[in-house]
Amino acid sequence: MVEDMGFAYADPQALTEEQRVALAERQSTVRRQPRELTPKELREEAKLSPADLAAILKLPVERIKRLETGDLDRVQLATLRRYVQALDARIEITAIRGGSHASLA
Repeated sequence: MVEDMGFAYADPQALTEEQRVALAERQSTVRRQPRELTPKELREEAKLSPADLAAILKLPVERIKRLETGDLDRVQLATLRRYVQALDARIEITAIRGGSHASLA
């Protein structure tokens, strides 16, 4: 075991073959899971400024900033869809009731 800042790590050479396979599967699963980003982080990942995105969408920069700070109650779905598409992403809307769910968009 290697101690580093209070965390213990197993020496990869000390793992059994079964443990190495399990670790590789876990790492593969973690890599496949999408990262959860805020709208602002999604825009930044696309390397666009609020002004760039506003110009693409033909919206005031202030609307982009409001959308990114969580003021979604007054945003039309069509505007949100255009925002997301401009970032080369897609929207998923799911209604959840108990153990059931329905995809809406």
